[in-house]
Amino acid sequence: MSTRLLNLGPCTCSVVAPEPVHEAMRHYVSPFLVPTLDGEPDITVSISCDSAAVADARRSLADQPATALRTSHPDQRYRAWITEGHEVLLPEYAPDHVITATPDLLVIAAEQPRVAASIGTRVVRQLLMRGGEIQAGRCVHAAAVDIDGHGVLIGGHPGSGKTTVLTHLIEDHGAHPVANDRAVLIPRRGRQWQAIGVPLAWRFTPEGIGGSPTLANALTDFEPVRGRHLVDGKIELTPWEVSRLVGRPTLPITEIQRIVILTRSPSTPVMNPDSGFVQQHLDFSVEDFFAEDWLNLRPRLARNAEVSARDSEFWLRLAETMPVLALAWTDPSELPDVAAAAYHGTQR
Repeated sequence: MSTRLLNLGPCTCSVVAPEPVHEAMRHYVSPFLVPTLDGEPDITVSISCDSAAVADARRSLADQPATALRTSHPDQRYRAWITEGHEVLLPEYAPDHVITATPDLLVIAAEQPRVAASIGTRVVRQLLMRGGEIQAGRCVHAAAVDIDGHGVLIGGHPGSGKTTVLTHLIEDHGAHPVANDRAVLIPRRGRQWQAIGVPLAWRFTPEGIGGSPTLANALTDFEPVRGRHLVDGKIELTPWEVSRLVGRPTLPITEIQRIVILTRSPSTPVMNPDSGFVQQHLDFSVEDFFAEDWLNLRPRLARNAEVSARDSEFWLRLAETMPVLALAWTDPSELPDVAAAAYHGTQR
């Protein structure tokens, strides 16, 4: 067993796991790895490959009715047994792991290293998202890049060209990748906002790959760990693979300087986007299956939070304090120019 330290922005954690599990998780959490932490971690995640522990948990709870049912993923639900200061979660359909949670410790026991790494990554993802929420932030449906210390958030509905513009910003303008489709956006003092990339696979359409000769050439003889054409013909790359293929580190966090919202439309771009326009193009809304706090982390993390509740004026504050640039396009051949306008912060 070895330990890795993660600085997730809103919270910190130590991950204790066998080396093969660390190596698999590195594909997603490598941007957050740090050599040391200031003070003790907010929470420890302990991961083991222990089929006996999984069997013992299932056997001991077999005759006890579950306290709650929670959804962690579209294809993953948990039955939860809750006592004071202690929770045990067992997957409803795949009896291959168990999670035990106390205020300062999350223990994952799994039958196989692959499962252990997958669940460990989901737990880290939850820590990041729930930690952002208790600091008045929230997840937004947007890509993000960092350009010489200045962050650009790129929003838009599916098919609006986010990934293609993202790849052009990386390839043509030297941007560092931060997030592809989901970022945690957190307000800071005054007019400042931080965007943190969520540890998820990056999905690239053929057009998105075509926007980066570097990616297109690299993928001719590179096989992604998640395979090819998994979802709607898209190629999925882990954040570590993206960093390796484009030759630039994936950064965990960036200070946002402007928001760019893309629309595939012949209409004249909106000149003064208001909070409603911003929310319409960035909000996951009730359809966000990652929104459930299935590990009950908010109460555990809130004790160290700077802000104890979500900002009810999130969208209004965002639109009022952050420059918003709406860019419309109709033909994919325009997207390099759209990326250039996003880079310079200018209206096309």
